Amino acid sequence: MLIVRFIVSPSLLPGTVDVLRRLLAESLLACVSDADVNATLVSLRTSEDHVTAATRGVAEVIGAAHTAGRAFRLELQHDDPAFFTDDMLRAIAVDVHGVLRCSIYVAKRSVPVSGWAKTRPMGWGAAGLALGNASPALPFGGSDAVGLAIEAGGQTTIVKVKLTGSLDASALQAIASAVGGTENGFSEVAAYPLGNRKDASAILVLELGDLRRSPLHRALAVIEIEAKRFGASLGLGALLSNAPLALFTDALKMHMGLVVDRGQVIETHLPGAMAQK
Repeated sequence: MLIVRFIVSPSLLPGTVDVLRRLLAESLLACVSDADVNATLVSLRTSEDHVTAATRGVAEVIGAAHTAGRAFRLELQHDDPAFFTDDMLRAIAVDVHGVLRCSIYVAKRSVPVSGWAKTRPMGWGAAGLALGNASPALPFGGSDAVGLAIEAGGQTTIVKVKLTGSLDASALQAIASAVGGTENGFSEVAAYPLGNRKDASAILVLELGDLRRSPLHRALAVIEIEAKRFGASLGLGALLSNAPLALFTDALKMHMGLVVDRGQVIETHLPGAMAQK
């Protein structure tokens, strides 16, 4: 399956989000605006023949008028990374470049997400999306936008982790380092510390690749252990993207000792159109 994910930071206005929901009603997988990460995340599925039209449709709803001060990330996800040819990415880049009128950065991911965090053109920072040390493939002089990064690779899941308690920047970085990185056994987890929020909580963004190799519930268990070392604890997080059913069934197996398979979930027996409502 081909998945397109648009991330916009700061968040889009509610009216623009409503327009996107109506436009993408048949293909929408997730649409979330979250104040803690200062971003709107829109995920949709599309066919291989319509990926350019899908990306252009979302870009046209956002429009150049909404780009001032914003950063954009367009994630193109497919099980086979070789699916994304240079010609395809160039065509998409040229398309959105003309619509959003901002600099475009293009990159393919060929490493686990933990390593990708260090080299990707646009990761996460204290105020949401943050441009890394990258040069634009398509510059746009005079734009008020931070830019748009087109990142192509395998499927990922994005989760917000909230930690309650008094944590300074160094403690939050230590917690992130304990779970995000190959040296800690989680090669398919990248952890981005976003800092403290007004309610005194601290925010981490987790991006996960292969959930069989690095399940979310195990990453959260490590974060909880590390947080306790600094007098903090896990708060109420949030799923910010689409996610495979295995993310939930595996967590039930681990923490509740239940024998769970896909067939036991009622929604898997419903017609596709009904299951999406």
